[in-house]
Amino acid sequence: MKLTEVKSPLSLFLSICGLLTILMIATRGNHFSTFNSLPSASTAVFFLAGMYLRKVKDFWFFYVLSITIDLASSFHRGQFGDCLTASYPALAFSYAAMFAAGYYVRPNWSQQNLMTNIVKVSLALIIASSIAFFISNGSYYAFSGKFPDLSWAEYATRVNKYFFKSVSNPVFYVATGLVMHWCINRFFTEKTTAQLSS
Repeated sequence: MKLTEVKSPLSLFLSICGLLTILMIATRGNHFSTFNSLPSASTAVFFLAGMYLRKVKDFWFFYVLSITIDLASSFHRGQFGDCLTASYPALAFSYAAMFAAGYYVRPNWSQQNLMTNIVKVSLALIIASSIAFFISNGSYYAFSGKFPDLSWAEYATRVNKYFFKSVSNPVFYVATGLVMHWCINRFFTEKTTAQLSS
């Protein structure tokens, strides 16, 4: 059986793209946003972009947006050395892992049951978030030049400190997105069924 992908209307694409853009701007790091207390949604944005926008050009849009936000916030603070190191380009691979995982596990509420969708998205999200964490975190410690004498034991301690937060942040945002997606899908399915039966 051949699966065909239904094209989303432009208004839906722009709405999703706009929401993800606002989410990244509002939550990315400690910058000039007034929402500094919100957990970072950057990796979740790439997962959701892969899931809903599904085009490589959308990946590059959000990657350039992340760089722009980092450069603007660094300029605003007057210091460029914190995260903009030799390890910074490795973030592209970290975000690509999230985008690819989102692309391949897009939920299909009409053809798969609720539990199947939840399990496949949850597993993919946890695995992709872990991979993304070790790419970005590992490259930072290996290539930033700030930790020349870091031992494996010290690195393991630092992983233990940041790993849970790096995985739980995208879970929070993706779970919220999935609940919204399921509710909207359910509403329109019931509305269409009611219109057809009347």
